[in-house]
Formats: sequence, structure tokens, C-alpha cells
Amino acid sequence: MEDKYYFDKLYKKTKGSLWKGSVHKNRLNILIKRIKKGKILDLGAGEGGDAIYLAKKGFDVTAVDISKFVLDGIKKLAKKEGVSIKTEVADLEDYKIEKEYDGIISFATLHFLPKDKINNIIKDMKEKTNKKGINIILVFRKGDSSEGKFDMYYFKDNELKEYYKDWNIIKYEEYDDIDKCHGKPHIHKNALIIAEKK
Repeated sequence: MEDKYYFDKLYKKTKGSLWKGSVHKNRLNILIKRIKKGKILDLGAGEGGDAIYLAKKGFDVTAVDISKFVLDGIKKLAKKEGVSIKTEVADLEDYKIEKEYDGIISFATLHFLPKDKINNIIKDMKEKTNKKGINIILVFRKGDSSEGKFDMYYFKDNELKEYYKDWNIIKYEEYDDIDKCHGKPHIHKNALIIAEKK
């Protein structure tokens, strides 16, 4: 993406929550049911809805984002909710996962990276996931309503699935979703994978 700090600026000028505190509960509940406890890494954590949801379920969560502003907000919200979340300011373009995790999640983030960097981060995610651990990734597909407005990578049909052909794919879906969180309602063409390391 041309302006890496686009969302950082948006967070700073938005009154209240940009994403309306959205949590991907249905997807996270699949992870919770399978691994029950352990360490979770949230790449591109945004305002932290998913990270806080998992922390409240007893997981040891690390939230990573390029925006220090938004991570400071996660810390405040986590304290208010009575949970603890580690935070790390990082640009995923050159981010290296240092520790091993039971689950690594990334919702609507990886498509902001160039294709070669996406290859690197998914390879890293897979390598740093413990056996029987879970990866969840949500990305935009070709034909998304934002195409042409942003310099992003749009996944082809089944492209995300191909990265995980050597894992146990629990769920893979391609679908259209109406986003009412910011601006006028608009449609995103999504690809979602939930996979378990063999």
C-alpha cells in the first residue's frame, strides 16, 4: 500500500471506534474449540476486538500493528476489560515472527502487502505455528470494491487456499460481505481460511 500509515491517520481522526468494535467471533470460536489455551499472535490487530475477545477466553495474546496509536488504545481497553495483552509496533512488510504460537490470526491485513512480502509472512506464520496450531487469514479478492482506489494485492479465487495445501484445512470460503463500519456501505469480496498444522 502506498501510504502505510493510512489507517493510523484514520484512527487518529475518528471519534469513537472505526470498526465499531467488530469481533470475528464465529471464526475465533473454531480456534478456541480446537486449541482451548495457549499463545496467540494477531497480525494487523487494528482496534483489538479479536485480541481482547481471545484474551478474555484465557489466551496469552500478542497484538501487532503498524499504528502505535491504535495499540495504545488496545492496552487501555484491555485494562478496562480486566485482561492483559502484549503489543508490538511493527510493519508487516519486514516483520519476523520471533516466537512460536498455538494460533496466528490476520484479519483483512495481508492484502496491504506486496505479493512477495505476503509469501514471506505466510511462510513465517506456518513455520512459527506449533503442531496442531491454527492459522486464520481473511483477505480481499479480485473484484473487491476497493480495487482501483488502493494499491493493494487482490487474491485470485482459491489462491489463499493454495498456501495451506499441506495443512488440514478446516474451513475455506470465498464470499461477499457488506461493510457498514466506515464510509458508505460497500461490498468486500473476501477469502477466509482456517487451517490446522499437521
